[in-house]
Amino acid sequence: MKKLLSFVLLAIFLLVLGGCAASSTSPIGINCDDTKDLTINEMPLACQGGR
Repeated sequence: MKKLLSFVLLAIFLLVLGGCAASSTSPIGINCDDTKDLTINEMPLACQGGR
């Protein structure tokens, strides 16, 4: 029973962690061409690695 509970908790933790990671780097709706006048700190995270 303890193994099942730890497995379920681990699965929930990984789903939550994966959801947070996916939502923070989603490039949908971001146009990096419009950010040429911004500094690197003002740019969206998805556009910072492209320069």
